[in-house]
Amino acid sequence: MHFITRFIFLLGIIFVSNQVSADSVIVDKSFEYKNVRQLLQLIRTDRNSQLSDVKKRGDWISDLDISPLEDHQALWGKIHISYQGNQSQQYAMIISNPNLDIVDVFVIDKMGRIRNSVNMGAARPFSNRPIHFRQFAVPMDLLPGDELDIYLRFIDDGPMVFALEYWKTQNFSTSEQINLVIIGLVSGGLLTSFLYFLCTYTILRSPIRFWFSVSTLCFALLFLNVEGIIGQVSGLSSYISLITTLCIGMAVFASTKVAHLILHGVPMVWRATSYTCAVLIVLAGFILDSYWQIIVASGLAIVNVGLQLILSMSYRNQHDSLPNRLYVIGWMIIAVTALTSITFYLNGISLSMPFSLIYIVLMLFGLLIIAVAIEVHEEVLIKFRQQRQGDLINDLRQFYDIFRNSAEGLYSATLDGDLITTNPAMCKLFGYENEQEMLQMVKKTSQLYASPEDRDVLVGRLLEQETTAGIEIKGRRKDGSVFWGMVSAQVREEEERKLLYGSVIDITERKQSDINMEYMATHDSLTGVYNRREFEKRLRKSLEQTKISNEPLTLLYMDLDQFKIVNDSCGHKAGDILLKQLSQQLNDVISDKGILARLGGDEFGVLLEGEYADTSFLIANKLLNAVKEFRFIWDNRIFSLGISIGLVPYNENVFTTEQLLSMADAACYTAKEQGRSQIHTYSDENEHIQRYESELEWVNHINRALEDDRFELYYQHYIPLKKMASGHHYEILLRMRNADNDVVPPAAFLPAAERYDLTAKIDRWVIDNTFKWFNENREHLDALGRCNINLSAHSLADNDLRLFVLNAFEKYKIPYKKICFEITESMAIVKMQETLEFIKTFRQLGCFFALDDFGSGFSSYGYLKNFPVDFVKIDGGFVKDLLTDPIDLAMVTSINDIAKAMGIGSVAEFVESKEIMVELGKIGVDYAQGYGVAKPQALKDFIPYRDII
Repeated sequence: MHFITRFIFLLGIIFVSNQVSADSVIVDKSFEYKNVRQLLQLIRTDRNSQLSDVKKRGDWISDLDISPLEDHQALWGKIHISYQGNQSQQYAMIISNPNLDIVDVFVIDKMGRIRNSVNMGAARPFSNRPIHFRQFAVPMDLLPGDELDIYLRFIDDGPMVFALEYWKTQNFSTSEQINLVIIGLVSGGLLTSFLYFLCTYTILRSPIRFWFSVSTLCFALLFLNVEGIIGQVSGLSSYISLITTLCIGMAVFASTKVAHLILHGVPMVWRATSYTCAVLIVLAGFILDSYWQIIVASGLAIVNVGLQLILSMSYRNQHDSLPNRLYVIGWMIIAVTALTSITFYLNGISLSMPFSLIYIVLMLFGLLIIAVAIEVHEEVLIKFRQQRQGDLINDLRQFYDIFRNSAEGLYSATLDGDLITTNPAMCKLFGYENEQEMLQMVKKTSQLYASPEDRDVLVGRLLEQETTAGIEIKGRRKDGSVFWGMVSAQVREEEERKLLYGSVIDITERKQSDINMEYMATHDSLTGVYNRREFEKRLRKSLEQTKISNEPLTLLYMDLDQFKIVNDSCGHKAGDILLKQLSQQLNDVISDKGILARLGGDEFGVLLEGEYADTSFLIANKLLNAVKEFRFIWDNRIFSLGISIGLVPYNENVFTTEQLLSMADAACYTAKEQGRSQIHTYSDENEHIQRYESELEWVNHINRALEDDRFELYYQHYIPLKKMASGHHYEILLRMRNADNDVVPPAAFLPAAERYDLTAKIDRWVIDNTFKWFNENREHLDALGRCNINLSAHSLADNDLRLFVLNAFEKYKIPYKKICFEITESMAIVKMQETLEFIKTFRQLGCFFALDDFGSGFSSYGYLKNFPVDFVKIDGGFVKDLLTDPIDLAMVTSINDIAKAMGIGSVAEFVESKEIMVELGKIGVDYAQGYGVAKPQALKDFIPYRDII
């Protein structure tokens, strides 16, 4: 940086004209002008030093120290004038720095007398100046042979930079006229630019033009102030420094506004930084002295210009980058010119007129380029607006086409209801021929509503929310017919009035469909009476009201008798028709006395309240008689039916709808058990109801155990009686953990599970958890000979279970040959076809099958040959007493002989002693299982049989 400064300093020396090194100024008849600053001898003294004190000093120097004077100092200068002309002549000494606060000039002749003295300066009245000139000028009349010493005294708080010129008065006048012409041209150009952009701003209302006009005005005032014109015209020469700083600050602020308007998307942080620079420059004018005003203002201005240049390259106009490029070039020219000029000034270099003129032209050229950039920017914006207007026109055309051709009815109206515009779809929707007819006939939009209050509600919502969507209303057509419509609307303010813009679509079909869907959601699709969901909903509501009002309430639970006969003999189609016909008969009996609902396949419920609840038994009896009298005819066959009815009146011990339905179901079950086609009133002391409710309670326990994983796998070893066992042989058993974590035996919960079809879910749990345990204990699986798993008849009939089991074998990688499925004989006979298909599927894969509890049925031998099983498990009822009962011994012997004849293995259950095991070995039974062999244990704590004995 120092090298650059010295380079600029040397460059300025080249352009300084008539620099001399002589000790005095020689003035002869050919003399016209001379820059005598280099001949000036200088000394810094106390501010109170007088001329007489200074004249005695001998420590004068020729080098100018431009640093500011201290508060108590004054700068003195002296120069010698030698006039060699032969006649008197007028000359003038010009001090070119209008900012100097105090300038005193003393002219001393060769006799040491003061010929002339002048006290002037920016801090003194302008009238003190002998020549009313923008700079400081001292006139001198030289006589032949004059030898003059001129002393100059300066006091100022700024840099001590000034030019000192000696002119022949006539030449000075000519030069000043030229300078004033140049100043006039420059300031005139700047003011013209200001007026042009200000006028165009008033016409175009373009902010960038306004701020550029402010910027050029600030530059014009700055130029005039630096040249001393403002001080000369206004007489306010003491405020030159302040005015200069303020003009710089305002110029920076206005230029920054121009930059941010010409650029695109400048972040707020950079905007704030730029404006802060301008504000700090203005504050510097009021706080700092002249020297620091120059330093701070110049530094902040340079920082701001640099920042704007960087922003100009980073945030270009998206539509055209030419304005940015021109803007950057203009500011670079101004910045370089200003930086060079300030550097010369701070180095104490005064520039000659030609060089100053070059600087002025460069500055004006930079401003001109910025002005061109603004014009180009405006042109780009105009083109962009024209393009946007063209796009908007196209959009309007498209909107008009959409408005005209929209399938939705579109309209606009005032908030008072005056219809303004409408489209063909709107006309068609309301039954009008065209828009003109509709606008003429519809005086108020309330005519379009079946209920005018609906429009008031719609407008109220719009005033509150400004937009609404999907409001369903009933509209009225031209012919008076009513339809369902959906209105969406919004309120917008245009031309100082609020207008309503809306759309209407016909939703009559959908509304009808919704009504149908609502009906279907609450009614049984086959019979047309209420479905279970709606019935339970209404029952729950009635129950809550009854608890408050103590009004009587009764629930009837009805189950048809002999309905299965019709279904099995005539098919489901006949069964559906029977239910429809019978439902109508039941509904005729109930009428408006209560609520009738279909709760299940052939189950119905009736809810009676108030006075009808008090006569519930009579109504139930009418229902019973209606069913008894009903005859169903199908394919020339006549069927008569019965119905079992459970009646439950509400009491204070009923808390939920589920409890009330359960009580009614139990009463209905009791009616069936007591002979069907009768009415039974619920009583919690009835033995049948207690047993039924107990089973229902076990159903809840089973479901919770399945959900909470509270079942537990047990196992029981069985052993061969003829040879040594090869691997583990055992049967998987099941236990349940109750809420107290006590073990519940299967005899307690399996009857309820079989009655309420839960055995298939239990079988799934057993298979999945057994296979999972095998997968986690692969060494045990390798040592396993055979594992027996029980399957219920419901599982055998469940095709999904078959797929589930196949997937479990694959999922846990269990060898098929290690699994033997046990099928209960009695259940297998009931589900024979499904059982055979299941056995066939898994025997082909390698599984074994055993027929469990063999001998307990009446036709065991007859069915045995139909089941391709691998083992029969002799019913324990024959085994446990065979030592004392010869018939049991004969039965066991007979079953074993039949099995051997068919090539089937035999397993004896309930082997409770070693003696029974010995007798079974004599008979020839293959395996023994029972407490005499091993007791059931938890599978997770498995112990091999050899460790037990």
